[in-house]
Amino acid sequence: MTPVQAYSTAVLALIAAGLAFRRRRQIHIPIMLLAFALDLGSVIYLQLQRHAIQKAASEPTAILMVHIAFAIASIGLYTAMTVTGTRLARRGAGRPVHRRLAAIFLFCRVGTWATSFFVG
Repeated sequence: MTPVQAYSTAVLALIAAGLAFRRRRQIHIPIMLLAFALDLGSVIYLQLQRHAIQKAASEPTAILMVHIAFAIASIGLYTAMTVTGTRLARRGAGRPVHRRLAAIFLFCRVGTWATSFFVG
């Protein structure tokens, strides 16, 4: 396991902790926001240090494209869940949408993690 994969595993564990505390907003919200920030930081790191976008453009393998699709979806879903989570926390509205997005997000984030072992 590379250091980047270990970092991604730690972020996934943080997400699992956030999920475990989903009924305790004062814990759930900061954990999930931290996970989002750490994941965004890893995307920035991968671009600055490994030139991830250029690599994807020049060597587009099928598994790399799947990995990128999962990663982009995860980042987009973090954003959507932040919006719906904020609405839920402030007004108590939108729980079903937030839950559906969370399920899709978890699938995509685990997919990002799993495919990272095959993209080198």
